[in-house]
Amino acid sequence: MSDTSLNSTEEVRGLIRAGRAAIRVGDYEAARTTFERAVALDPANQEAADGLRDAQRRLGIEGQRRTAEQVEYCYRHPDTETALHCTSCGRPICVRCSTPAAVGQLCPECRKGRRASNYQVSALDLLKGGIVGLVVSTVAAALISLIGGGFFLFLIIFTVGPVAAELIVRSVDWATRSKRGRPMQITVGVAMFLGGVLAFLFVPNPLAIGLFLLAGISAAVARLR
Repeated sequence: MSDTSLNSTEEVRGLIRAGRAAIRVGDYEAARTTFERAVALDPANQEAADGLRDAQRRLGIEGQRRTAEQVEYCYRHPDTETALHCTSCGRPICVRCSTPAAVGQLCPECRKGRRASNYQVSALDLLKGGIVGLVVSTVAAALISLIGGGFFLFLIIFTVGPVAAELIVRSVDWATRSKRGRPMQITVGVAMFLGGVLAFLFVPNPLAIGLFLLAGISAAVARLR
């Protein structure tokens, strides 16, 4: 009889050790089952009872967490499930919409908001840049058209063209407070082209104007990047 009692005590101790080990690794369901067996073998064992309560408590917490976890969808792609969130605004975003940041990831709107101020271009900025670019490029193209033709023309154009483009960019910078980016590049490029067309009406030198636009627009667009 004593041998049976001793064996039972040793089994309970082994179950308690196994239950504690299961809790340490986070397997609370296995811990609960193990402690339940220990309590069934020795209802008066306080360690087994405490271990069972601990496992049940932890299972309750985990259950609440699983209930609280809901499937989320990207706010820009409502059909795409995601577990990512913008570190700035907290909204759920998918991989396609996320941009790596110093910590976490940003959604497109927050990424745009964090851009440097000179890349935040408004419609008024584009209007100012377009008007100034048109006026200055018209004058520059008309003056360059007076050069004439021949090899000297090519030499002057590819020397003066970038200088004229720099003058145009600086004029646009003055009007827009140094705005940059693709919209500004397109606006100024189109304005310079139209300026060349207007200059042709006053000084019809297509070769000079064409070369000026080729050299000038390339230089201006590169500067406004």
